Amino acid sequence: MARHARHARLTTPPTRSVVGKAITLGIVPALALSALGPTATALTTDQTPERATGATDSALADAATTDASIETLAVTEAPAVETERVADVTEAAPEPAAEAATVEEGVVVLDTTDTAGRAAGTVEAPDGFQTVGAAWPRELGTTVPELQVRTRSSDGTWTGWTHLEMQSDGADEESAIASSAPLYVGESDAVQIATVDPRRSVPVGVELTLVSSDQVTTEAATTSGAVAAAAETVGPTIITRDEWGANPQCDLGEDYTGATWRPAPGGLKAASVHHTVNPNDYDTVAEAMQAIKNDQVYHQQTNGWCDIGYNFLVDKWGNVYEGAAGSIDEAIIGAHTGGFNTGTVGVAMLGTFTAEAGMTPTGAQQAAVADIAAYRLAEYDVAPTGSVTLTSAGKTAGGRFEAGTQVPLDRIFSHRDTHFTECPGEMGYEVLPAIRAQAAERAVVHLSAEAVANLVQSIYKDALGREATVGEVAFWQADVAADGPTRLIAAMEASTKYRKARIVNAYKRLLGFTPTAARIDAELRLIVSGQTVDEVDMRLMSSSTYYRAEGGTDAAYVRALYAEMLGRVPTKSQTTLWTGRLATQGRAAVVRSIWNNPQATSRRVVAAYQHYLGVNPTSGQSSYWVERLSANDRSDAAMRAAITATDKYAARADARY
Repeated sequence: MARHARHARLTTPPTRSVVGKAITLGIVPALALSALGPTATALTTDQTPERATGATDSALADAATTDASIETLAVTEAPAVETERVADVTEAAPEPAAEAATVEEGVVVLDTTDTAGRAAGTVEAPDGFQTVGAAWPRELGTTVPELQVRTRSSDGTWTGWTHLEMQSDGADEESAIASSAPLYVGESDAVQIATVDPRRSVPVGVELTLVSSDQVTTEAATTSGAVAAAAETVGPTIITRDEWGANPQCDLGEDYTGATWRPAPGGLKAASVHHTVNPNDYDTVAEAMQAIKNDQVYHQQTNGWCDIGYNFLVDKWGNVYEGAAGSIDEAIIGAHTGGFNTGTVGVAMLGTFTAEAGMTPTGAQQAAVADIAAYRLAEYDVAPTGSVTLTSAGKTAGGRFEAGTQVPLDRIFSHRDTHFTECPGEMGYEVLPAIRAQAAERAVVHLSAEAVANLVQSIYKDALGREATVGEVAFWQADVAADGPTRLIAAMEASTKYRKARIVNAYKRLLGFTPTAARIDAELRLIVSGQTVDEVDMRLMSSSTYYRAEGGTDAAYVRALYAEMLGRVPTKSQTTLWTGRLATQGRAAVVRSIWNNPQATSRRVVAAYQHYLGVNPTSGQSSYWVERLSANDRSDAAMRAAITATDKYAARADARY
């Protein structure tokens, strides 16, 4: 696959797709770095999130949304007098075309029964379909028997029987509709449905769903295997929704109160792995896209969801597909692991990996799952290793845990860990340790010599206001080349040079003069004793020097604090509030309270992203860091460390130098 030289790894990269939007893999730092004075007042206050605008390096640039249709047929049993009796409905030949129902009639009649009491019926679909499923009102519960289907391929041959497994994917809010997982069967023109259990009748309300769509016809899509990128990329590369022909996500509207399809305010904490229960014999990328497209239509039209339930999907060649809209940039809450959707990224492997299917996810598929899981978690400063405790939102779609239950899980866990389901299949479950190990490896990226120099230069420039010398680059060469910038970041945070630079910057910006050597030494002693570099700013704004310089009255002082930390003028009532608190609490308490105001924290987040990456954070990134920084009001170092340790920062360093 095509990779920038900067990301050449010491290990051999897996063979996988690199078509679509280029994404960079973040490095999860264990230590913290502070940055040289990015201030909100000096930067834009526009917090409109940076959004993906589509792939610029795509091999599928001419792909467009494909047409799709869905047919919903009532399932009903024929009167006993009109029912054909056979020894075994699973062995009996399907009805001749002349006697079968048709899609236009809107019903499939179970008019064949066997000695065990199983019932079957056939429906013709002359216009064809590729995906089949069943749905019913959830209130019917266990009165609906398990169903199985076989389909007639376009060449006239009938497939074997496939169980329509109860769908365990779901939103955090319980749906009024229960359904089977959608089953991609390829080009077909007839389907026979049968009950699995003996002596079970089908209640009124069960429906059969047939989904059909056009295939993407680009040259790249009609090939088999990993598709080559049109340009060099870094990190995992994703086939975008435009490229596989996605429908638009529904308009949530102002009255929408659900959490699903919106960014999780706390960012991502874990990844949930699934399989789609589709056959494994798809032959081309176009077929894989069609299966994903049909799953989205089924999720939207049958399940009543706003979008496809998964955040990402991965085919057997290692091609990664964008699922729910916004998932590349935001911690979008999907509908994949009901009760555990918030804060998790749902990654589905295209195929069926049960013991019965006899198929293990390919090496390329495992590697791609590891890539996308590691990348997305790294964006929120989360390593893909170890465990996490998540809180269940409820037992939706076959969930194991009641709402409020604290559940310890691997950072990369499987659907079956939280639900009564086979997903991702026995053979999919068995490769999860290998996926976790590969994801951990991808959290550390080894850099080329040129990239090391660029990265060191950029960190020195942003932290100290100057570029690194030849000697400094040489000093860090081996460490950064082997393990990324983590040790450099930690050393920069602890260095006297960096701390002095931050102190001098704060004095000049807030007090208007350069501190003396004695003042610098005094500030350094406070930092060594346990204060943080960020607290220099708060301490100076609390000083009598700053108070006098800004007018020497409480009202003027409050206006100065608002201008510095919030970028605006306080209202009359706000001025009254804070001048009152000055009298009772003092300047230091007032400064810290305004510093921790969500608006002030958000401005610092924007300032940091602008300073290091030249872009605004997404809304999800902003809300994540506001929440996290509020829990540690003494320092913004963790945020700056996470930003400077990502590939996005390293890529900017390459462009910079």
